Amino acid sequence: MSKLWLSIQERKSRSGCWLLVVERDGQRTTRSFASYEEAKRAEREVRRAEQTGKLKIRTKSSPVTLSSICEEFLASKRKEGAAQATLDVYRSLLESSVMRRLGPERCPSTVTALEVEQLRDARLEQVSANTVFRELDRLRALLGYAKKKGVVASNVVLGVDFPKIPPKAYDWLRSPEIAPFLEACVGDFATIAKVTIFSGLRRREAVFLQRSDVDLLNNVISVRSKPHLGFCPKSGKERSIPIDPVLRPLLANHLDEEVGGGPEAWVFAQADKSRRSDKTRWLAVSTQTAAARAGISRRLTYHDLRRTYGAMLIEAGVQIYTVSRLLGHADVRITQEVYAPLCGKFLAQEASKLGRHIGPALIREIPPVPELPRVGERVVQ
Repeated sequence: MSKLWLSIQERKSRSGCWLLVVERDGQRTTRSFASYEEAKRAEREVRRAEQTGKLKIRTKSSPVTLSSICEEFLASKRKEGAAQATLDVYRSLLESSVMRRLGPERCPSTVTALEVEQLRDARLEQVSANTVFRELDRLRALLGYAKKKGVVASNVVLGVDFPKIPPKAYDWLRSPEIAPFLEACVGDFATIAKVTIFSGLRRREAVFLQRSDVDLLNNVISVRSKPHLGFCPKSGKERSIPIDPVLRPLLANHLDEEVGGGPEAWVFAQADKSRRSDKTRWLAVSTQTAAARAGISRRLTYHDLRRTYGAMLIEAGVQIYTVSRLLGHADVRITQEVYAPLCGKFLAQEASKLGRHIGPALIREIPPVPELPRVGERVVQ
């Protein structure tokens, strides 16, 4: 049984001020009163609360450390809908590298810009600039969260120069390559590849796609959160994807012949009708194999099939904001970065409409300029 210890003491540094000290199971708290009588009444209330089991001792909260604020930060990202794979990457970047060098028990407010710069320079000697960039980016996000919570006064990482990294190269199937690639796809992968190219589904979205998500009546595929299955759309954004007329007959036939009748049946199941692993490499291997059969020499990933969907939309003249929504990007700037070459070409085509529209009205026959008299010649009036 826990033992309660109470004591009333007069505060030495302030005359006429009394302290009630309450201690139980190693937890200690104090309350101050203006008179001894008030402290005594409070003591009796504490004893009654102890007898009725309602006594709660308030203790000072534990100090905030880089480790503790990291846990809060990751928990907030989980609530925002970040996938577990994304959270694992964040934790690895922060715990395995950044905090291990700065000190996990450090108070976030004691971290300086100079320390971050020294960390950056030391890591650049060990790993690639891209890895260091990602580590600093996560530290910046962590301290930004700490600033929002009032733990630090400023985010010192904002004043640190990040390493320069070359622009990331993105790839997709070019228009002449799509038909040969699809012809080279065999077995179950043929259907998955066609659906991905004409819908832009991500790998996990395709793996977790169920029959109830495909609405042939309204011609939409729904990407929905499924917490009971451990699935959440990237960035927590649910979306609806219109089913292209080219895709509808194939998808309807696949649902009728290959997918179970229940609404929870997996659209792209394994042979035993169970769900494929969301970490499967079968999709990546099948993509590379089909690309080789189609005579495509460069390396393609399954995600490149999703990018093919975005590329086809842009080449068809669809506005970049619409493309961003259809792909489920968190920000339209992501779409602009990925499809920068196509966006530039599309903008040039759009800008050329200006000349076709008002150009003829601006063209005028320029009158001939009269010849100026030569030196020494008289000008005839």
